[in-house]
Amino acid sequence: MDFIWNSINLIKWGVLSGIILGISISFTSPFLILKRNALFPHALTHIYFLAIILTSIISDKIPSFLSFPFISVFTLFFASLIWVLKKQTKFYEDTSTSIVAHLALGLALIIAAKTYQYDAKILSYLFGSLIGISSKEFYESFIVLILTLFLFFKYYPLWIAQLTDKGLPGIDFKFANFFFLILITLQIIVGVKLMGILLVSVLFVFSTSSVLKFTKNFKFLILFTALLNILGIIGGILISILWDIPFSGAVVIFMSLYILISFVWSFLK
Repeated sequence: MDFIWNSINLIKWGVLSGIILGISISFTSPFLILKRNALFPHALTHIYFLAIILTSIISDKIPSFLSFPFISVFTLFFASLIWVLKKQTKFYEDTSTSIVAHLALGLALIIAAKTYQYDAKILSYLFGSLIGISSKEFYESFIVLILTLFLFFKYYPLWIAQLTDKGLPGIDFKFANFFFLILITLQIIVGVKLMGILLVSVLFVFSTSSVLKFTKNFKFLILFTALLNILGIIGGILISILWDIPFSGAVVIFMSLYILISFVWSFLK
């Protein structure tokens, strides 16, 4: 028991950051799932990876404090291509998302190969690091949570209205969509440091998809999604410590139980 407690004390900032991130994501993931665009967070991780590669190339040419703004702006700009494709080509949103995600990952791999950017720092972004989370990342997660709550209560009616997929004349959704994109981007940027590029999107999908099998009430959906995300983070930490396996993989294993329970529930019904 002392071993577990000492281990948790070592990763306390990672635990707190993960819990806050899980709560923050619970306010945005339902909209993604209900709009049938669960691929969007995964696409953003690919774009974010491209931004990281580019930042590592120009890191000696720009001040360090400009790295985060550059990554954020680049990710937002590249992600906006999803809506451009959807509008101009009439592709479905999930199709546009998949195209942009693969384009970003392909470019990232080409640039990394040509510039020899396969260092330990870049590779750490693929899988995340629980121990690597400091108080700085915790405060970033907290700020993102505050921003999430503010924008959620400000634009909640418009985000809900868009779930109907019906045209609402006289209503401008541009700002609502733009700030929603900002929220998802910030959640991804914070989450990648913890869960890694490959697996952070699990926090957007597993809990919400499972809760939707039991309730359609939106307030309960957010509440139970937050609880399951927190439980998934804590459960993943315990599995990671006890089995000595990577944290992000342990979270996926634990949260897979949600899908199993949903499957059994659907079968029994």
